[in-house]
Formats: sequence, structure tokens, C-alpha cells
Amino acid sequence: MSFKVIKPGFLSTIQDYGRLCHGAYGMSQSGVMDEHAFSWANYLLENNFNNAVLEITFGGVELKALDDMLICVCGADLGFKINGQLAPIWRNIQIKKSDVLSWNLPIHGIRTYLAVKGGFETPVLYGSRSINLRENIGTKLAKNDVLSCQPSSGQLARFMVPQYLPNYDHDIALRLLPSYQYDIFSDSQKTLFFSQSYRVSQANDRTGCRLDGAPIAIKKDKMISEGMSYGSVEIATNGLPIILLKDAPTIGGYLKIGTVFSLDLAKLAQKQPNAKVKFELMDIHQAQKERLKFNQFFEIEPNS
Repeated sequence: MSFKVIKPGFLSTIQDYGRLCHGAYGMSQSGVMDEHAFSWANYLLENNFNNAVLEITFGGVELKALDDMLICVCGADLGFKINGQLAPIWRNIQIKKSDVLSWNLPIHGIRTYLAVKGGFETPVLYGSRSINLRENIGTKLAKNDVLSCQPSSGQLARFMVPQYLPNYDHDIALRLLPSYQYDIFSDSQKTLFFSQSYRVSQANDRTGCRLDGAPIAIKKDKMISEGMSYGSVEIATNGLPIILLKDAPTIGGYLKIGTVFSLDLAKLAQKQPNAKVKFELMDIHQAQKERLKFNQFFEIEPNS
């Protein structure tokens, strides 16, 4: 026993790095939406990179501590409080038994992560603790649930240096790696795609993000469904992009202009509807260099 759920919020689920080895069976990748905030939360607690956290979307959550615990909250500013008093994020904090943790409404960003020393000890389902509501794997937080983890304490204060704190209010440019279908699009179609600022639509969840903007005129030929990857940018029959996210299906039948660089998808995870989004091309070698640097810093071993 570690936390009792007093208020579950709009959408709060346990997530880890993801369910990476079951795509061949039609199962989504799942896992945290904002890999950057998740990785920092575990890093600041000296956890394993894959320790499970609580992903809180839009706030409205209240938890009561049933043990003394060392915690860290990273990600969106949702007005995090301990016993009614504003508390810092992006640093580890020692809390006491009976403390009440709460998150109100979004101030900057929409998703935040509660990590505990050693991670949450929820059931492992198909190699991961990640909840996927679309596939009926686990359930979201409910009132009176108890989230299990080990009691913990710590003396060393670890925190994110302020100059590295992300700014969730900035418009973002998503770097795109061209897919094998990239050359199917004409020069005029590509120019329209890269020159405009799209807006995040209301159809935006853990499965995917639809964008609003000037549509690309494309032929509405039928395609045979094929394998999809996290970050794939489909151009739907209405000519507008859909970015596939963590709980997306593993196959689809729209043309794909490319795949968003994985680390940029963490920025998209913090955007509310009507936020502006642009695309720009990225070189595969630069993507590999940045991905390797990130993985080495956080000691990420996705195949372990």
C-alpha cells in the first residue's frame, strides 16, 4: 500500500516505457506520451529507465500517501500541491504518510508524471505495466484505488537545472523523417505540407493527433493496409495529417509522408487543441545521433 486515490481525474493511468515486443500480434506500443518528462522523473529518483509512473492528463487528481515516500513530479504544470500548498516539480521530494497530493488544472502543458522511488508495482501485462484503454489492457484510475509501491526515503536533493526546463507554451516544429512513400507526393503537395502552420484539432488523444489546416489534394485510391510505426504521419482522404501516437493501431491504409522524430513527439504530447504545429525535414543521421545521446544519458535499453 502506498497511495489511495481520492479523486482519479479526467484520465490518469499507469505507464512505463512501453510494450515494445508485441506489435507482430497487433498490440500497440503503449507507454508514456511524454518520454522526456518521464525519463527525467525516473532519473532524478535514480530509478531504472522503465520504472512505472502515473501519467496524469488535465489534472483533477488527489492522492493520499499511505507511507513515507520519495517522489518526483515532472512534466506539465497542473498546479501540483502537497497538503494544499504549492509544491515544486522537476525535483525529488520526500513526502510523509497521510500527506495529500493534488493536481488541479493545466497551467502549462497537459500531461504530468508522478514517479516514486522504485516505481509503481502494478501488474505486468504482456511485458509492460502500461495501460491501454483502447485495447482493454488495464483500467484508468478510479476512486478508492490503491497504487502500490515500496516506502522510501532520501537525503540527496536532485533537480532539473532551470535553464533546461521545457517551455510548453512555444509553438513547435516537428522534425520529419521521410517515409518510403515520400516521393509519391508531388513538389506542390510537399510545399503546402511544410510551409503551413497546422493546428491541433479536438481529435487528439493517446491514439493519434489530427491536425487542421489547408488540405493536400490527393487521389483517394484504396490502399492495402500495412504496418505502422509510432509517429507515422498519415495523410487522410480529406488531405489532412494524422500523427499516430502510443496507443495507435499497428496497421493502417493511408499514405504516409514520413515519421516524426521520436523525441519531438514528447513536445506534441503537451499540446492542447488549437496549438500551432509545423513540420520540417530531418536527416536520419542527425536523428540517430540525438536518439543515441538521449538513450545513453538516461541509460535507456529499449530491448531489455
